[in-house]
Amino acid sequence: MNNGNSPFSLYVHIPYCVSKCPYCDFNSHVVASIPERQYTKALIDEIDRYAQQDHWQGRILQSIFFGGGTPSIFEPASIERLLQHAGSRFRFASDCEITLEANPGTVDRKNFSGYRAGGVNRISVGIQSFQPRLLKFLGRVHSADEAHRALQAIRETGFENFNLDLIYANPGQSLEELEADLITALDFHSPHLSAYNLTIEEGTPFHQEYQSGRLKLLPEEKEIAMAELIEDRLSAAGLRRYEISNYARPGLHSRHNVNYWLGGDYLGVGAGAHSFKTLDGNDGFGLRWWNEKNPGRYMNRIEKDGAATVETEKSDRSKAAGEFMFAGLRLIEGISIEKFVCRFAKTPMEFYPQINDWLDEGLVEKKGDQLRLTKRGLMVANSIFVQFV
Repeated sequence: MNNGNSPFSLYVHIPYCVSKCPYCDFNSHVVASIPERQYTKALIDEIDRYAQQDHWQGRILQSIFFGGGTPSIFEPASIERLLQHAGSRFRFASDCEITLEANPGTVDRKNFSGYRAGGVNRISVGIQSFQPRLLKFLGRVHSADEAHRALQAIRETGFENFNLDLIYANPGQSLEELEADLITALDFHSPHLSAYNLTIEEGTPFHQEYQSGRLKLLPEEKEIAMAELIEDRLSAAGLRRYEISNYARPGLHSRHNVNYWLGGDYLGVGAGAHSFKTLDGNDGFGLRWWNEKNPGRYMNRIEKDGAATVETEKSDRSKAAGEFMFAGLRLIEGISIEKFVCRFAKTPMEFYPQINDWLDEGLVEKKGDQLRLTKRGLMVANSIFVQFV
């Protein structure tokens, strides 16, 4: 499969944070002084490098996502400069989705106005909870009041498309606390909501506490009850679940993230950013590469060589099939059997015989051309996904 003429996405990684949350394993760094100007120049130089490559020239840029770290640490002028430069190098779709992640404690109404004037048309704000106790547990630097003010500012500055993140299944969290978070979130009429269960990532402070026994996870039955509560409340409010952890009003899903899940091409610029492009069949099924993670070394490498790639990986047939299944089954609509056959010359059931057992057990269902997880399958998705890794 060759995506050479299809739209692609751009990911811009801004790795700086005010503080490091104890559950976070993203490439984020707390520094005494953020080198905003130097880092912005490095991003621009890296964009220039890719703009000269045949694979990306002439293609439509369908989405841009500023992630981190905390992108809202950067001034609106820096974000605008990056968007203007990307626009001078690539062709933007007329409805290009441009998302910026923000933390409530790092922005105000003036910042949001500046981001919107600079070209950002979607905000993703990391609320995580409106409960002071849970915010403290999660190591968030913002207060519940700041979360309220940030969401109010988003609406007042004209962002019709925005997302808010919540984290649930925190140790000691009650169903009543979760319901209060959902009610507050819905009061702001968010057109998109992401609800992630707390996961313990290796190398984080929470992982150390979990290993020592100081941090106790919620029982599985309570976590399932919370997941069911989330779906019930959000569905009743008109937000449709389109991916395991994501809900949106019609037409307002994250097009950038859906491109990942459908295996589309994307460029990643910045420290630790990943990129992917499909290849012609004779060359393999896809090429993935990623940058130096340390921001200082990243900037030095860009300045010296114009590139900061530290590793590349070519997907063979088996790996590509696993990625197709793992990513596609995250979507509620599932995967297209026909597309799988076109790419891998077998049906998913022939490639992965265990799928037949999942069909019998009611974890997976076949609806026309689509193969998807059932509601029961979604509850045990990780145990299914591990079969494809």
